[in-house]
Amino acid sequence: MVRKLFPKVMQMIIKYYVTPQGVQRKYLKKDFYFVITDNEIVLMDKLPNIDQLTIEICFKILRSENMLDEPTCKWGSVPHDIEVDIADDVQRLINATNSILRINSAELTEKYFESLLEEIKLIVTRTDFSLQQNALGSMFNSFSRSEADTVSILQDLTRVKAIADSEFVPDIESEKRERCSRLAMAVIDTFPNVLRDIIRSNISASDLYLCCTRFIYTLNPEQQANLRQLQYSNTYSSLDVTLIYKLLRQFNLISTQGWGAVPDKANTKLADDIERIRFHRNQIAHRCDTNIDTNLFDDYFDKFQEIARRMDLIFFQKTNYEQQIIGHRTRRIDTKLQKKYENAMKEIENIQCKA
Repeated sequence: MVRKLFPKVMQMIIKYYVTPQGVQRKYLKKDFYFVITDNEIVLMDKLPNIDQLTIEICFKILRSENMLDEPTCKWGSVPHDIEVDIADDVQRLINATNSILRINSAELTEKYFESLLEEIKLIVTRTDFSLQQNALGSMFNSFSRSEADTVSILQDLTRVKAIADSEFVPDIESEKRERCSRLAMAVIDTFPNVLRDIIRSNISASDLYLCCTRFIYTLNPEQQANLRQLQYSNTYSSLDVTLIYKLLRQFNLISTQGWGAVPDKANTKLADDIERIRFHRNQIAHRCDTNIDTNLFDDYFDKFQEIARRMDLIFFQKTNYEQQIIGHRTRRIDTKLQKKYENAMKEIENIQCKA
């Protein structure tokens, strides 16, 4: 059961939830955040063939991909009898594997054997039902009836490793980097477009350039070059959050009682949200190398979504900023995309340090 049936259960779950081709793609891109042993590398090199993947490497893949909801009892615990989702049964397989590997001959009673065999039968029956098949039940029945080469099986069993849940403690550093990258997506992709729409609705790019000619030389060279593009492109795509904020203040394009202060939560006018965008952008640029825990991450995105919702209303639902923010918060991102936004945020921070 441990050598052949348990790995097959896990392999079929991977086929159903992830696909072997998807696993191979992430492996080739080095996009897994867990340690792969030398023996596991040999097996992973054979992808998309997953027929030899062990229960341990299958467990790593499923957990890293978050394809399964965490068992009600939490990973590493013993599920209650009424907890019968696939994740619960995966935990039962892990527990059964470890129990079989650790038990001594004195503890291996008929009662233990019959109880564990019945539990395994229930696991494969539920898994077959969830995966809409009957292959695992057939394998279970075959193994239950087959003659066993005891010596060979026990020798093979010595090569099976007990699975410690501590090996699968989430990579806190990687999770922190991903949260920073998601915040960066909002800061880099959505916030500038919000401010571009605001300034566009108040003045054309060509008119704004004419207004800027009197003070353009007070800006840094990069900002001067970006402003000069206005006379040719007639769009605001060259302007970032910092420059647009400066222009809105310089020419009093937005009605406000004053610039530069973080507004109270109750203040939700357009100028208040412009200040929030500037403040959050600067704050995140300075702290994405520090710890962003899940509570802070959720707080940021809740605020971002509120701002985006108000902006969509201002522009009569012709924009989709709220949906963009939701996408930044939830979409799947790979390591290449994550690195892109990490580097972009470092550039923003460097610019601020030079200012």
